[in-house]
Amino acid sequence: PDVRLALKVLNRAIQNLSNGRKKSGSMGVVGFNAAVSTMAKAKQWRMAVQLLGEMILHSNRQDNGNNNNNNNNNNDSSELHRTNPNFSALESIRKSDAQTTYPPLLRNAVMSNTPSNAQFVIPKPDEVTFGTAMAACERAGEWEELLNLAKAAKEYGVGLDGMSLTSVLHSCQQLGMADEALEYLELMKHLGDDNGDKDGNGGQAVRNTLGRQRKGAKQPLRGPDGVAYRLAISACARAPGGHRWQDGIRLLDEMRSSTGPDCAPDVMAYTAAIAGCSEAGEYATAMSLIGEMRREGIRPNVVTFSAVINACASASAKLGRSNGDDDDTEDVKAPMRRALRLLEAMQSSKSSVKPNIVTYNAAIRACAEGLNILGAFDLLRQLKEDGLEPTIVTYGSLMTACERVGDIESASKVFRMVKEEERRASNTSADEEGDPIRANEIIYGAAISCCRKARQPERALLLLRKMISEKLSPNTATFNTVIAALSEVRQSDTKKDTTAGEGQLWEKALAVHKVMKSKHAPPGVAPNRQTYNILVRCLSANLQPAHAESMLAEMRNAGFVPDVDLYTMTVRSHERCGNPLKALRVMEAMREVGYDFYEIKVLDEAFKNGVRVLNRLGKGLSSSNYPVNDGEGAMVDS
Repeated sequence: PDVRLALKVLNRAIQNLSNGRKKSGSMGVVGFNAAVSTMAKAKQWRMAVQLLGEMILHSNRQDNGNNNNNNNNNNDSSELHRTNPNFSALESIRKSDAQTTYPPLLRNAVMSNTPSNAQFVIPKPDEVTFGTAMAACERAGEWEELLNLAKAAKEYGVGLDGMSLTSVLHSCQQLGMADEALEYLELMKHLGDDNGDKDGNGGQAVRNTLGRQRKGAKQPLRGPDGVAYRLAISACARAPGGHRWQDGIRLLDEMRSSTGPDCAPDVMAYTAAIAGCSEAGEYATAMSLIGEMRREGIRPNVVTFSAVINACASASAKLGRSNGDDDDTEDVKAPMRRALRLLEAMQSSKSSVKPNIVTYNAAIRACAEGLNILGAFDLLRQLKEDGLEPTIVTYGSLMTACERVGDIESASKVFRMVKEEERRASNTSADEEGDPIRANEIIYGAAISCCRKARQPERALLLLRKMISEKLSPNTATFNTVIAALSEVRQSDTKKDTTAGEGQLWEKALAVHKVMKSKHAPPGVAPNRQTYNILVRCLSANLQPAHAESMLAEMRNAGFVPDVDLYTMTVRSHERCGNPLKALRVMEAMREVGYDFYEIKVLDEAFKNGVRVLNRLGKGLSSSNYPVNDGEGAMVDS
């Protein structure tokens, strides 16, 4: 498609109408829509959005220019704001990167010496204009921009037709935006209303083109079809945390009663619903959906079975988190066993659906979350015997299996495998190899966490240094894991000679914290509440109250209010170091964050420590000044 030719023709028509060479005083929207369509086909989505924005701008001038002779006709979004009160999404179109990518496309409308005439030749965009620009964004994968255009259409008073709403649902699916998907699906249900309006709030919008009159031409949607439902179910499945899986099941049930075209649930709809169960760890529901598919004569495919196995893995992970330290229990292992039985059924000679690498990766993850490290490595052997090649996801799941049980030797083994893959990829030409396997942030992060569980802080610190030297970007959680590893092990436990200048572990924890604050920190890395909590506890336990007090001050300056137990630990550390006056200073600092030590009766530990400190100072306590009761009418004794 020749975009330049389309713009040339469009601007020439505008110039002719502006100069009065044509009898007609306006130009139909069809010509502008054709230009937007040309841009969409040429994959020029930014240009399509810009042309839409200029149409909005100039058509609004047409409505308001007759009452304002001083209008200077500049191409500025502030004018659009004045002429359209519902402006948030419309303004963002004008302020987007598309505005500065190209010069004004409708240059004759901008440069005309008779702006009052130019106002009459720029039509308002209609549902086809918006829909075509949205289609251009859909082709380019610009999902946020597509949603913004849908919102702008509603603000502008233009209803969206079925094709456009399907594009919006596709965007919601890609972004995992369940609420928006359900909202636009509801709009689709009103497309067939006879009395619908076109204000974007549920009325019908139909593209009236000659193509609709041809025999056998695809007719406009009058409600959600199977594609719309599948996209909405998938959007619910992809919602963060898997908390919208029940909406996906509800939409699946709704499909059965829908009269729309192609609305009977199929393997894609069921698989999308099962994927939602997978994110939420609802493996029992996922298994029951497999049973429903078979009863309805729908054959699950490898994607369906892989999603069920992944649901088992998520269930074990969820149960492990809820059990805390006691994660090696039967309820954590039960979902893993279901996953392995399903994998065995797929591997049998009677099965027509064989596992692929995604299936094996899900099963390895299930073993990892089920604390079955031997099973995870055995699955690596099986997939290689099946002629499959491990991926970075495979090694990441294996490293997670090592991390869950704190097996540092097995983690080292996985690391060696990944490095061997890296060497093999470096000796292979780009034509022979697909995506090369490289140790990434997930591999390193799991290995560092494994070192923490194995109480090998120096190894964790070494891995962090290697990450940075290899130009990887550890996140704040990875830095916190290293600090925790250095904080949780006493120096005597490491059996190292610290007299040779190696430094204490708490000093190394502070050094890591310093890197997090420096200009050398990876993008987005900064100390958070967890960082300060770990450091204050570590420094207090290592009898470094001055550093702990400094960290409390830094924590407050960063906008975090320290918990009262952090103050308590710092007070106790000062007391153990024989610094009662400094301990008193910390207690006074509690007032700055709302902990009034001399009035609050609930701070038992802090109060007892304060009593001990003040007694050392010889000031004593009176019951009138410190009315803390032990629950039976007696005062708390220091």
